[in-house]
Amino acid sequence: MAQLIRPLLASTLLLALAACGGESETAGREDAAVGIASLEKPDPEAETAKELAVLVSIDKEPFDAALAANDETQISALADGGNSYALHHRALARINSHDYMLQQGGYDDMQAASDKGLAAAQLWIGQRMAYGQDNFKLQPNSGLKLMEKAAAQGNVDAIMAVAAMYVQDAYMHDTKKARDWYKRGAELGSADAKTALQQMDQADAGQPETPAP
Repeated sequence: MAQLIRPLLASTLLLALAACGGESETAGREDAAVGIASLEKPDPEAETAKELAVLVSIDKEPFDAALAANDETQISALADGGNSYALHHRALARINSHDYMLQQGGYDDMQAASDKGLAAAQLWIGQRMAYGQDNFKLQPNSGLKLMEKAAAQGNVDAIMAVAAMYVQDAYMHDTKKARDWYKRGAELGSADAKTALQQMDQADAGQPETPAP
């Protein structure tokens, strides 16, 4: 009797597992759900760049009004209050002066504007770090990362600078990344980016490059 009961129990268990989908099927669904969740996970750096771009955009209107009025006193007051556009404007004026102390203050202004997320300031500092210019210590990796933060905000100048570094720099050379950035620039309407893509395509095909306009 016991010999008959064991096969019946085994058959019953197998039928129950099949009805419920089985352990492996459940695990498969869980794996798929995890996979979908991981694909939908946002890029933290891209999200941060978007948030900074929104915050920086708030600074533009009061700066533009002061600039249109040619009111340097008001622009300086905005800079003192932390307006990123005003900080960048004052930084350039100070750095281009012949006064050493003013120049040092200009570097501080530029760093403050960069820290606030202004793409133009991030590009300015990033390039000098990447190439060791204007008394900045040579830091290619850190400089490129800062330039990419500016590029991620859609700054075409930064996009072109990042792509060019991936093309030209012996240590950072990465054709795929360069192409990706040039594509982004082309999508934003940059004729230079489109030309660069054409030149890369021709080089890949072994054809003579089209002269840059």
